[in-house]
Amino acid sequence: MPPAAAPGPWPEEAEDVLTDVLLGFRGMFRLTFRQDVLETMGRSARARGIQADVREDDTPRPHVRELLRAIRAFRDPWGALDSLADALKDLAPDDGARAWLELTRQVLDRGTELPVGELLAVIGELHEIPAPAKPARHLPRNTRGLRNRAVEEETLPVLLQLLVDRRDGDPLGPLLAFLGALGGDPEVARHHDLPALRRLLATHADRAPVPPAAGPAGERLIVQVRLDEESAAHVGDCRYRLHVSYYRQPLAGGPFLRVGSHQDTASFTKSELLDSGSTRLGAWKELKQAVFGSAGPVRIEFLLPRSILGYAAELWSTGPTGRPLGQYHPVVVRQLERYTEPFLNRSYWRDRWEHLDTRGADPAEVLDRIGWPSLDPAHAADLPGWLEDRPELACLGLDIPYEQLDPEVQYAVDNAMYIDGVPVLLWRRVAGGAGTLVESLREHRPTRLAELPDTVHRYRRQVRGRAPEPGRTVTLLWDDPDCVDPDQDHLFPGMVG
Repeated sequence: MPPAAAPGPWPEEAEDVLTDVLLGFRGMFRLTFRQDVLETMGRSARARGIQADVREDDTPRPHVRELLRAIRAFRDPWGALDSLADALKDLAPDDGARAWLELTRQVLDRGTELPVGELLAVIGELHEIPAPAKPARHLPRNTRGLRNRAVEEETLPVLLQLLVDRRDGDPLGPLLAFLGALGGDPEVARHHDLPALRRLLATHADRAPVPPAAGPAGERLIVQVRLDEESAAHVGDCRYRLHVSYYRQPLAGGPFLRVGSHQDTASFTKSELLDSGSTRLGAWKELKQAVFGSAGPVRIEFLLPRSILGYAAELWSTGPTGRPLGQYHPVVVRQLERYTEPFLNRSYWRDRWEHLDTRGADPAEVLDRIGWPSLDPAHAADLPGWLEDRPELACLGLDIPYEQLDPEVQYAVDNAMYIDGVPVLLWRRVAGGAGTLVESLREHRPTRLAELPDTVHRYRRQVRGRAPEPGRTVTLLWDDPDCVDPDQDHLFPGMVG
């Protein structure tokens, strides 16, 4: 006779969740697979002979329940539970249910540090729903213990494992922040009620981090103007297709939310963009209303291919005043190829991005954190080593405009973005004068490099002439890794793929 049921070292809620998680393994519906699991467990030193305590059942759920009863009553229930996880790792190494089992085991292991019973109920709910795309976008920014992890493509149970496994003075706060954002995701909230998640958030509201101010005043409006090459740049006068999207992002940074998007039907040559492209931008009624009604700041981002990365986007004029955008709002450019590359490793990109927030004791020294490498073609091969010696460098300065760089040097600078993850580049549109540019920006006293878009904006506001002197024009490449919208990456007829 098997031993009587024992209370066990974990809450009663664990039994239901573990049952559902185990039945999530594809093989668990086959008796032979369950028998193999028991046999493998029984050979383990931590659960030797446990298969003799399990009454066999042809029906999956009662059989799994019987297995869990035997584990709970075993002389070392924690060791037996680990032997079950090890057996499934051997027999079903690629089954996605393993991550849910490991998550449940981790929650049980935290004991009184976390509200285990409530979290188990939430895990049971989340396990049953289709996870939203890229759940990492809901992670709270700068969470201790996750800053140096590549998490963009991780699954929901793996992200929850990382949050549960954190060890610091606030073990619950970032987890609650993530669950709150996840529960508010339209992709989730539209189809799933998740009462256990809502109860957890309400019960522990005092332990959740204070979010940025709600509503538009606590958000930044980001307008992204994307220019895709409709034909190869080296074949005649290349034409560009215009795609505009706008987003809202918390002022503290982090993932953003797309509000609207518009694909123009026409295409333009580079020479036509300044007039025709900007006119199209100003004609989009919804965007004009969003900008006019924004209670928070506005930033304009131009997503440009390499062929026009030095384009003077801030000179676009979209209204009757005839003044350029760069005098009204911060205008930055982004490198389109980095934005659209699906296999790019974003861990270095994120690591360097975090260093933009570093504050110094003396604001006068902030701009000294911009690195100015040699752009001599003879030293192009030295740039990777130069960057490796500067893992905290977040902004690269060029004393030669990007489009005027020697091809080998330009290739090395591209690699600084793609491979080494440098998120910000700065250059004047005429060669030389790096020191002059830095001193001009220093007049505006930024306290950290994260303020560069606003600092450059104030610098541009000083340029009041109809046609700014070339020496007074500057490009700021600003690639925020949180502001990447893969839904923009679609091909249209005629676009260079």
